Amino acid sequence: MLAKQNIKQFFFILGIWPLLGYAQLQAWGDYPSLPRPAAIGQAEVAADPYRLLESLSDTQVRAWMRKQTDFSNGVLARISGRDALLKRLKSLQSTEFGAGRLIEVRGLQFFARTTADNRQQLFLRNAATNAERLLLLTEPGQGIFFFTPSLDGSHVAVDLLNQGRQRHSLRIIKTNDASMLKDNLDTIAADSKEIAWKPDSTTIYYRKSPVKPGADRGAIWQHVLGSKLETDVPVIGPGVSKNRRFAANDVVTIKSSMTSPYLLAVVQHGQSQDRSLYLVKQDQVKGIATAWQRLAGPTDKLRNAWLAGDQLYLLSIKKKSTGAILKMDLKTPQLNTGKEVLSASSDELLDIAVAKNALYVHVAEAGYSKLIKVELDGGKKEELAFPYSGRLSELNADPETDGALFILEAASAAPLSYRALAGGQIRNVEVFRSPQVGFHRIASKNLSITKPGSNKQIALTLLYPQGMELDGKHPLLLTMETGTGLSKLAKFDALRLAWLEQDAVMAIVYVPANENLKQKSVNEGLDEFLAAADYLVSEGYTSSAKLVTQEPNPGKRWLAQAISQRPELFAAVQSAALQSESPGTGKTRKLTAADKARLVNSNPYLDLRDGQSYPAALISARFGVADTPIWMSSKFVARLQAVNVNKSRPALFRTDFANAWKADALAEQADSWAFLLWQTGQKGFSL
Repeated sequence: MLAKQNIKQFFFILGIWPLLGYAQLQAWGDYPSLPRPAAIGQAEVAADPYRLLESLSDTQVRAWMRKQTDFSNGVLARISGRDALLKRLKSLQSTEFGAGRLIEVRGLQFFARTTADNRQQLFLRNAATNAERLLLLTEPGQGIFFFTPSLDGSHVAVDLLNQGRQRHSLRIIKTNDASMLKDNLDTIAADSKEIAWKPDSTTIYYRKSPVKPGADRGAIWQHVLGSKLETDVPVIGPGVSKNRRFAANDVVTIKSSMTSPYLLAVVQHGQSQDRSLYLVKQDQVKGIATAWQRLAGPTDKLRNAWLAGDQLYLLSIKKKSTGAILKMDLKTPQLNTGKEVLSASSDELLDIAVAKNALYVHVAEAGYSKLIKVELDGGKKEELAFPYSGRLSELNADPETDGALFILEAASAAPLSYRALAGGQIRNVEVFRSPQVGFHRIASKNLSITKPGSNKQIALTLLYPQGMELDGKHPLLLTMETGTGLSKLAKFDALRLAWLEQDAVMAIVYVPANENLKQKSVNEGLDEFLAAADYLVSEGYTSSAKLVTQEPNPGKRWLAQAISQRPELFAAVQSAALQSESPGTGKTRKLTAADKARLVNSNPYLDLRDGQSYPAALISARFGVADTPIWMSSKFVARLQAVNVNKSRPALFRTDFANAWKADALAEQADSWAFLLWQTGQKGFSL
C-alpha cells in the first residue's frame, strides 16, 4: 500500500514538473524549465522536488544553471538606468578617497598616498610647519604593505609587496635624505603588519618566514642595520627555545617604546583574541638565550598591551567583556598588582594610545566611536567632542609629546586626520583631504532603537539627499554591517552616493558579531535586522513597497530567513550566495518528514510556502564558497519562482559555475541597484 502511495506521489510530482519549470512571469517571459528528476529516487523527489539541483555533475543541472544565468542577465540588461548607474559607480571608484596608516613620531607624520596611475607614495610631514617630503615612490606593480617609523623618526621600515609574484621585501629608508639602505629583508613573514625598533635606531625586530612553509607562523629575529642577513639571530617564537614552546598557529609581535627600557612580546594564539605576554630588558636580549619573563597567558584574558617607561598598560576583559584598562609597574611585574585606571562599562574598549600627558582610549558605543582622555594615573577622565559621529581608526601618540593623532570617518564623510590637543580640543590636521564629489549634499541621521525583548540598543544610520522629506515615498535600501572591534563601526563608502543620487534613502544597521564561536547562532543578526526594518516602516521612513535590502557577502543565512519569515516586509532583496539550508543537509542525506519538521526553523528553504506572496529576489552565487554551495541558492530561487503568487516580483538566479557568468564587482553592483530601484517603481528604472 505504501509503495503504491509513493508511486502515485512520484507521478504527481512528474505531472506538476512542467508547472514548476514554467512559472509564468509578466513582461519578461518564462523561467527556464527544470531538468527532469531522472537520477534520484521516488521518495527523494516526493520529499524535495528540487533535490536534483544538488547534483552539480549532472549535465542537465549545469545546463539549467547556464540558462538561468543567461535569462537573469538578459532581464537585468533591459533595465533602463542600469548603464548610467554603472558609469557613475566607475567614476566614484576612480576618485581617491581615503586615508591609510598615519603615524606620528616626534612631530613627524608618516603616511601614504596613491597616485593616478596606481603607484604608492610614502610621505614625511612636519607637524609644526606642514612641510611634506616624498620618501618613496613605488615601482609599477609594487605596493606598500606596511611601514613602521623608528622611535626617533630618523628611519622608516617599509614592507614592499611585488603584487605579481606576491613577494615581500622589507627595506629601510633614512628620513633626512630619503635614501634607501642596502638592507633587504626578503624573508619577512608575508602576513607581518609591523616590526619593532630599538630606541637608538640601530636594530629592528621582525617576524621571519619559517624554513618549512606552513610549519608555523615564524619566529621573531633581530637584525642590526648594515649587517648581513646571515648574522640575524632569533630571539623568541616557534623553534627558538626548547624551554618556551609555541603552537604552530601562534603569532608573535614585538613592542618597544622610546621611553621604556623593555621589550614586550605579544603572542596571539590562532583566532583567539586573548594574548600571552613576555617581557625582557632591551640590554638583556641575547638571541636564543634571551631570558624572557612570562607576564600573562590566555586565561588572563588580556587583549592588548602598551609600554610607557616602567609602566605597562593592559586591556583586560577578565571582569567584563567590554574591557577595562589596567596599569602595571614593571619594576615588580605581577599581574595581580595591576591598578585599574579605567573601569569596565557598557562601552567596548578597542584601543589606547599613550601620550606624554594622558591616555587616549578608543571606545565603541552603539555603532560609533568615542575618544576618552584619561590621566596617566587613572584620575580625571574626559570624553572629547568629535566634529561628527563616526568611526575612529589609526589612533597613535608619541610618549614624548602631548596629544594624539587619529583618523575619523562616517558613513557620509570620507576619512580625515585629526589631532586631539592637550587641552582636549579636536583639530583637523589636513594630512588627508576629501574631494567634493557630492557627499556635501547628503544628510545623515543617527538613530538608536531597542531590540525587542531586551534593553539592547541598536544603532541605525540614515543617509538621504539634503532637503528630502522622509515621508516613506522614496526607495529605502537597508543594509547590515556586522563584525567585532573596529570592523563593526560605521565606515565610509563612496559608492553609496550612486544610490543616494537616485532620490533614494539608505539605512545602515550596525550589529556586533558574537566573538564566542561556541555560542554563535544561525539567527545571528536576524532579530536586529528585522527590528530595524519594522521600525523604519512603523515610523513612516519607508513602506513595504519601497523597502529593499542587500547582502553582498556570501554565506549569510539571515536574509534567507527574512524572506521566508517576513515576506510581506520587503519589495525586493539582493544577495550573494545564500545559506538557505543547514550545511549538514544535501544530496548525501535523505530528508524525511521528521527531518523537515525539525529543520524548518533553521532552513529557510523548507519554510517557503505555496500560495504566498514573496519579494522580488536577485541571487548571484559564486562557486566554491565555504558552507554555502551554489545548490543552496539555486534550490531556494527555483522554489521561490514556483511558489510566489505575486508574478510581478521576479526571482532571478545567476552563477559563475561552469563558466556561466564572469562576475565583475562594479557591474554586479549596478545590476543589483538597478534591479532594486526597478522593483520599487523608481522613475528612470523600468524594462
